[in-house]
Amino acid sequence: MKFLIEPYIRKRTEDLSFVQLSSEAIQVKDYVVPEEGLFVPLLTTELANNIKTKEEDKVITANGIVRGMVYLLGVDSDFKYRDEYIKFLYAVNSDIEDYINFEAIKFADEGKMIESIIFLKALLLLNDKNIYYIFNYGLTLLKYSSEHLNNKSKVQSVFKKESILCFETILDIDENFSLAYYHLGFLYSDNKQFNKAKLYWERYLKLDTNVDLSNEVNQMLLEIEDQAKYERGYEAVLSGRPQEGLILLLELEERYSNWWNLLFFIGLAYRQLLKYEDAIGYFDKVLQLEENQLDTIVELGLCYGSIGYHSQSIECFERALHIGGQNSEILCNLAMVHMEIGDLVKAKEYLDTSLALNNEDEITKACSEQLNALLKNNR
Repeated sequence: MKFLIEPYIRKRTEDLSFVQLSSEAIQVKDYVVPEEGLFVPLLTTELANNIKTKEEDKVITANGIVRGMVYLLGVDSDFKYRDEYIKFLYAVNSDIEDYINFEAIKFADEGKMIESIIFLKALLLLNDKNIYYIFNYGLTLLKYSSEHLNNKSKVQSVFKKESILCFETILDIDENFSLAYYHLGFLYSDNKQFNKAKLYWERYLKLDTNVDLSNEVNQMLLEIEDQAKYERGYEAVLSGRPQEGLILLLELEERYSNWWNLLFFIGLAYRQLLKYEDAIGYFDKVLQLEENQLDTIVELGLCYGSIGYHSQSIECFERALHIGGQNSEILCNLAMVHMEIGDLVKAKEYLDTSLALNNEDEITKACSEQLNALLKNNR
């Protein structure tokens, strides 16, 4: 699997020191050392402690090499000696996967979460088909992001995204692994993807009989039901299905009469249905709650323009420019209104400014051609 967090932990290579060992220095059954020897990593703190406390011939140990290799593989999955290290690890210990997993769990128990993540990540390089390894890695990522990355939203989102990939990878291997659905429900709910969360939690309830977890999931489903309906509603409107979206959104209005996002999408649905008076009513409600909501002001301008209220339309678009700054789309809308009222000079000013901002906009170019034709006919 692709490791999204790697750029954020690769600096941990600073925890390692490297030693070039000859073939004579490494004697491992069933492992042939490359002719040039082997460049091996060692944990710097462990190496320094061994130098202080042990005899010279016991400073570098097989176990120390194993720990260093596992650590490096977990930090940098593309390290150039990766395949050689993996061969070495299996030769040293045929149960190397169990060893790494045990060490990772021990790190987590000691509160050393990043070390646990590094070892589990290395384990997945050795075996990316074991769903329990993947599950533990996903859980550890989730715990670390929740406990240590709350003030680093960008990094936290990457760790959470990788945990999502872990749980979804598990379901590609075993679609009946219930706890993957359980955790995906929470992750998608946190991302405000409520319908995805709903689907995963409903699937969890069909698979698991844990009473406490099932009660928790049922409670969460009740809490996100309206959010999921709102999501389906606005997605329908944005996809050009205003009637379908309106039915869903209007069901929520009585309970959420001060939710401006909901009112906006109801207004947008009415505008798409050419019910401009209804749309204006809802956009006005939005502006009572959020007086400088830019998209709403633009939508009002479109509605007023569509019913011939040109002065109100111009006022809305000019207000939008004042709030949001120069915008080629708004300038084009202003030009179109001025064209409708016959003020071609003003229309040309707005279109020229719009094209200067974005000369690739097809609508603006079409309006400019239309205006040029009108100007030509008026000469």
